Amino acid sequence: MARKKKAAAKPKAKKKTAKTKRKAPKASVKKAGHALRRSAMDRELRKKIADHLPRSREHSQVTVDVKSGFVVLRGFVRSFRERERLRRFVMRLVGVRALKDLLRIKPAETLADQEVALHIRNALDAHSELPPGTATVHVSNGTCSLRGYVCSAEERHVAEMVARNCRGVCTVVNELAVDPLDEEPDAATTRLVRKALDYCKDFDTQGITVSCMDGRVVLRGNVPTLLDRLLAEEITRIQSCVRSVENHIQVAH
Repeated sequence: MARKKKAAAKPKAKKKTAKTKRKAPKASVKKAGHALRRSAMDRELRKKIADHLPRSREHSQVTVDVKSGFVVLRGFVRSFRERERLRRFVMRLVGVRALKDLLRIKPAETLADQEVALHIRNALDAHSELPPGTATVHVSNGTCSLRGYVCSAEERHVAEMVARNCRGVCTVVNELAVDPLDEEPDAATTRLVRKALDYCKDFDTQGITVSCMDGRVVLRGNVPTLLDRLLAEEITRIQSCVRSVENHIQVAH
């Protein structure tokens, strides 16, 4: 009897091994599928970062490596600001798990070029319509390149005119970009409140004007009903950068 029981137990052991053999290929296929998806995401991240880099000579020295969501930046940039902006852009991308920054700052100016560039920087900082540090300036054989970000097209034009009138400048290459993220805090707050009001389609906001000073928002204009007036104030108050609200909106009778 004992021998018969042992003989009956053998087929059960074979069934278990058969089950484990069937499960193994499924696990490997699942792992391979995950690796393919991760590789596709890495390629997409690498392309987004490469497309974000301006197509100029200095940025061609920046190389991007992505593996399993870990990004490595190598090469040279012209300023600390360019380096910081690139870092922030990469860290905001969906799928980036970590960033290793191996970028180095490499200004390329001779001594004479540096003197002209310094003169231009001082002129830009001294101009009343431009905030300090408006642009990074590079000069090579009388050619001035302005790079960076400004709040408006007017600032971009003014910076170019200032550089053209500086001693030692033959031509100006204006690569300044208009970036609303660089707005003054009050201007950014006004834009944010205006956008929030326009987004809400439950009431009429066409007659409302928005102004801001030191985080204090003032609402003016005319609306059809008292409810519209109250809703405009509430929407303004919930914006993160708003410190206080003065509601001077009039209800049309």
